[in-house]
Amino acid sequence: MTTSSVSDQFRMVDAAIAAGVQRYVPSEYGLDNTRADAQALNSVFEKKGRVQEYLRAKAGEGKIEWMSISCGMWLKWAMAQDFLGMHVRERRFVFWDEGTGYFSCTTEENTAAGLLQALKVSEETKNMNVQLSDFAITQKQLLDAIERIQGVKYTTETVNSEELIKEKQAAARQGDIMATMVLIETGFVTGRFGGHLEKEGVILNEKFGLPKRTIDEVVANALKSAGVL
Repeated sequence: MTTSSVSDQFRMVDAAIAAGVQRYVPSEYGLDNTRADAQALNSVFEKKGRVQEYLRAKAGEGKIEWMSISCGMWLKWAMAQDFLGMHVRERRFVFWDEGTGYFSCTTEENTAAGLLQALKVSEETKNMNVQLSDFAITQKQLLDAIERIQGVKYTTETVNSEELIKEKQAAARQGDIMATMVLIETGFVTGRFGGHLEKEGVILNEKFGLPKRTIDEVVANALKSAGVL
């Protein structure tokens, strides 16, 4: 499901109920979209939050079960998309403010494995947001790892998050899709909108027996995937 089609899930939930599906897993896979401040930041977080509210209501009526997965950011995907301030092909990095906001990261592999393990303990994960995180990191720590592993120095820039939010929210209201993507990025890297999952609830990696991943391991794999290592 693409970022822009999140609201299509209302029809999917209704169809799942009509078909007698036992459990629906919404397109979440990010931060805690139930937070009001996250929903106010951009339309994607707001729509994901409303889908969860809809599922909760339907579950309360006994019509369906649900389970969502919050896993923070996928670093390999983010690096390939020039996300989180990383522009590895240009050896350039953009900090939001001081670059000290924490955000959680999980590999794609552990996200998939976590989802499967969560379904195996269906009663324990019924109607809940399952939180996964291999580690939490700041932009500064991320750049330190990239430079150390690549053996090069990056040029850096800094943006003021409050000014950026105002600018991009105004642009998003005019239909600028890329402005919405920047607001999604902001939701993670600032650490202020529910992206630091260790502060939001219980991380279930250990309970599910997921392999431990180190920052250096994940960053190195992402750099190799991007073709710069």
